[in-house]
Amino acid sequence: MPEQPDHQLQIVLRDQGTPVWRLIVRILGNDGADAADCFQQSFFELAARHASTNDIRRAPALWSRIAAARAVDLIRRRIRDRARTQPVDDEEVVARPDVGPAAKAEEAELLADFRAALAALPEAQASAFLLTQIDEVSNQEAARMLGVSVNHLGVLLHRARAALSARLESHNPVQEQRP
Repeated sequence: MPEQPDHQLQIVLRDQGTPVWRLIVRILGNDGADAADCFQQSFFELAARHASTNDIRRAPALWSRIAAARAVDLIRRRIRDRARTQPVDDEEVVARPDVGPAAKAEEAELLADFRAALAALPEAQASAFLLTQIDEVSNQEAARMLGVSVNHLGVLLHRARAALSARLESHNPVQEQRP
C-alpha cells in the first residue's frame, strides 16, 4: 500500500490544489480525465522530489511548474496520436450563440493550432508563457517559480511569443499591401 503524503505535502495540496487544477484545465481546455491524470501525476512527481530533498519551501512554485510541463506533454502526446485530418471535436468549439458555424470552426482550428504551437515550444519557454500569459503570474513571481532571473524570463517570453507568432501566422488577417 502506498505511503500517505506527509503533513507538509498535505498542506501544499490543500493550499495549492485549486490553483494548480485551474492551471491544468486552462492549458488542456477541459476538466475531464486527462486533467485529473495530469493533476495526480504532477502531485506524485512533487512528492517524489520532496522525498529526495525534503525541502517544502519551493513546493507550490515547483508544483505549478511540474503541472504546466505535464499538461504541455499531454498536448504533445495528443498531437502525435491524432491525425491532422480528424474532424473538429465539438467539445473544443466554444459555444457562442452569436457566432456562426464557420466562425466556430475557425476558432476551434485556431485553438488547436495554438495548443500545437505551444506544445512545440521548449519546456522553459512554454512554462514561462503559460505562467505569465495564461495563469497571469507576475514576471517576478514567474521568474522565481522557474528559478531564473527576470531578464532571462523576458528572453524566454520573447522567444516564445516569436515562435507562437510564426506558427500561427496563417491565422492573422490579411493586411493591405502598401504601394
